[in-house]
Amino acid sequence: MADRNDIDVIGGELVIVPRGLDKVWGFRRRIVVPLEEVAGVEVEQRPHRVETGWRGPGLDAGTKLSGTFHPPGERTYWNVSGPGAALLIHVRSRKPFDRLYLSVADAEAARQRIAKAVEQFAGETREKRT
Repeated sequence: MADRNDIDVIGGELVIVPRGLDKVWGFRRRIVVPLEEVAGVEVEQRPHRVETGWRGPGLDAGTKLSGTFHPPGERTYWNVSGPGAALLIHVRSRKPFDRLYLSVADAEAARQRIAKAVEQFAGETREKRT
């Protein structure tokens, strides 16, 4: 799957920046999710088999999905290109989205990196409370 998103952890936040024209097609320059709101991270092996619901705003052109999609009772963000696995991020607060589906160079490596950052952040937060 094409590498269409830059993902970084900065100061307790997960920052996703779509690349190139995906910013235009997906109507997002960046998405920021606090690490405490990341409920889970996984690799979706077959993202194109997941129900997307109605689109708006965004682009749905074959294997290219970019933008906001509304499956029943949810609001999801997609920036996925081509066949193959995608990174799937579940958001606890449902803000700005319930789930994020993202094309990245190595979905498993990105999953591990984000999961580790979430775990470290949770540990640091627990230490500050005690």
